[in-house]
Amino acid sequence: MKTILSRFGSDYFFAIPPETGIVWFWFGCFAVLLVIAVTLYMYFRAKGFKQKPYRLYAKRFFWPNLTLATIGLVLTFSRYEKLALLSYRFWVYVTILFVVFYNVYFFMIRRNQLEDELLKFNNDERKQKWLGSRNNKKNKTNK
Repeated sequence: MKTILSRFGSDYFFAIPPETGIVWFWFGCFAVLLVIAVTLYMYFRAKGFKQKPYRLYAKRFFWPNLTLATIGLVLTFSRYEKLALLSYRFWVYVTILFVVFYNVYFFMIRRNQLEDELLKFNNDERKQKWLGSRNNKKNKTNK
């Protein structure tokens, strides 16, 4: 029990660790996150090309995950190269926490908001289709 608790000290998080297999594991995880972000971005863009809420949803997923995956790749590579400040375990774990928290927030909370935004968008489109000629200022002529 004492050896487990000793791992959570400042020596563990802020020391330059030796290269282990976990470096390649985290590098692979961040690379997979990058691929998943690009794939889901393309999927959401293709699924709702004409619907603005899908495009916004895709952007809100893609850019933060792209940024976090790039930061994670840089940090794991710097750990492999044993750079002085960037190779601390602390930075990789903080990046992993950000990835987990953002994606949980995104898929739990933002997904519900997407359904509401789609319903509102579809109602607005329907109103504009049937009432657009009366309310649309572009169709009115100046007399």
